[in-house]
This record gives sequence, structure tokens and C-alpha cells, in this order.
Amino acid sequence: MASVATRPATRPSPPAWSLPRFEGHSATETVRRIIREAIVDGRIPAGDQLRESRLVDMLGTSRGTVREAIRQLVQEGLVEYRMHRGVFVKSPLLQDQVDVYVAREAIEVWAARTLIESSDVLDLSALDEALTMMRSREARQKRPTEETIAADLRFHHELVRLAGSERLTRAHETFAAETRMLLRRHPPYPWRTYASDHQELVDALRRRDPQTPNLVAEHLRLSARLLSGGGIERNEVEHAIAD
Repeated sequence: MASVATRPATRPSPPAWSLPRFEGHSATETVRRIIREAIVDGRIPAGDQLRESRLVDMLGTSRGTVREAIRQLVQEGLVEYRMHRGVFVKSPLLQDQVDVYVAREAIEVWAARTLIESSDVLDLSALDEALTMMRSREARQKRPTEETIAADLRFHHELVRLAGSERLTRAHETFAAETRMLLRRHPPYPWRTYASDHQELVDALRRRDPQTPNLVAEHLRLSARLLSGGGIERNEVEHAIAD
């Protein structure tokens, strides 16, 4: 009886990215944070597979810890399970883009309304620092750089943090992470708009303008229209260039 030759098992090629080994006390949270940061900052690209065995080797921790960290990232919406294939970094769809901005609008409009109605002195220094980064030379690009994206999201996250709700601040952090991934696909956008539009929001907050919540809402809707391919209106372009 003729013997059947068997092919040696082939190992999948290693990924183009790597992760630091796990060190810390809260294993699951530390591993979740390491993987999350690598996804958000683009080191692990959208669509890449997260192989459990490779993550265990890279991070130097157990399969159970990696599995639980991945489960939490699935709940956050950053990764997804694909039937019979494994776990992959999620590639945002158009509906995902719309959902993220709808959620952000609800939280940020609430934050703006809370701040202008507050009798406390508003410390907007963190927003001013983010604005400085947006005005920097690196930000003057047709598409936002990583530094500009980080400054943009830091501005909005500080806006929410100032309103004083820890629960909504944590929720906004997840939406900000998804937004950071979306903004890498941002279409051409007048760079001055990054600074001028955010400056308009800061000025409105400082004078406690009752229109501030509406300004925040329209600011977010403009980005959502750009990302969904809707473009911006002629008067919006002229306003951006004139500033």
C-alpha cells in the first residue's frame, strides 16, 4: 500500500508590529491597555488579526489574561470576533462613524451646557494647550497628523472632564479612541479650521454663550459629514480659509 506524503505544517508569518512584555499588578487591565494603545495609535492596523498565541509570547502573560483583555476590547468595539477565523482589529464602517459622532455629540453637548450654566470659575487652560498644538507647524497639513489628531481629541476629552461626570468621561474615552482611528482616514480639510473652530468653542465657553451647545453639535456634525463623504459646504470652506 502506497504511503501518502504529508506536508509539514506551515507557521503563519509574523506580524509587522510588536508589543512590550507585560509588567504590572493588574494583569488583565495592563494587557488590555497595552493592546488598546497599540490599536488606537495605529501600530496594529485595522484588519490585522490578534492571534492569542502571539500575544501571549509578546506580552509574557497567560492565555486566560489575554483572552479576558480581548473580550473587554470586543465590548469596547475596537476588535471583533469573526466566525471560524479568530479576532481582528475592527475596520470602522460608515454606520460606525455615524454612531460614534452621535454618541459624542450627546455627551459633549451635555458637557458644554453644564459648563456654561455652572457658577464656578472655568479653568480652560487644558483646552488652550490643545489649541496651541493645533496651531503648530506640524498641524498645517491637508490631512491631520497624529499630533493634530491627539490634540483635537484631548481638547474634546478635557471639555467632557471639566463637566465633572466620571461615568461620562470614561464613556467618552472609548468614543475618542474610535474617533482617533477614524480620523486617520480624514479627507482634505483646511488646516486653519482645526484651530479656528476650536478657538470659537473656547471663546463661547469663556463668555458662557448660551449658543455654545449648538456650536459643539455643529462642530461634530461637520467632521461626521466629512468622514462619511458628505464634504463641506462652500461657505464652510470660505469661513475656514478666511480665519
